[in-house]
Amino acid sequence: MAEQAEMPAVAPASKGAALGMAVNAAGVFVLSLAAVVAGGFVNAKLHPVQELVVGDDGQLTLKPEKEHAAEGGPPASGPAVYYAFDPPFVVNFEQDGAMRFLQITVEVMARDPEVISAVRLNAPLIRNNVMLQMSSLGYDDIMSREAKEKLRGAALEEVRTIVKRESGKSGVEDLLFTSFVVQ
Repeated sequence: MAEQAEMPAVAPASKGAALGMAVNAAGVFVLSLAAVVAGGFVNAKLHPVQELVVGDDGQLTLKPEKEHAAEGGPPASGPAVYYAFDPPFVVNFEQDGAMRFLQITVEVMARDPEVISAVRLNAPLIRNNVMLQMSSLGYDDIMSREAKEKLRGAALEEVRTIVKRESGKSGVEDLLFTSFVVQ
């Protein structure tokens, strides 16, 4: 018969070697855990947790970390917060003897929820003044892009003026026409 090659017998691991491997594994685990905890602290410093606030209209917004200290200070940073005027603005005007209607959905943008609250509180006055602006327009005053931008700019200035006068707050960044229908 063919001779079989003898394989050297593997000596069983000693208790000391097994204990050394366990200590090494425990050391790696502890160092990994320490790295995760340290990373969490660094991440918390770089990206602080912001508080979610439920507004009067039921929308969730992030509470700004720091309020600007003075009236002329830098605006609060953070995500944009919007307020939509509801119902849309509707005005009528005459063109070539025919009655026409203009319907515009308007939203205001700011980064400070308190500014949006000031807009909401003064919405009736804002609606009145913007409607008066729009009602004096003719067909040619609203159909070109430049005319729409001019109307948007005038409405934005009106909103800023009212909010500043009535609440002392500034920070309305933009006014958007999210729907513009002429019929």
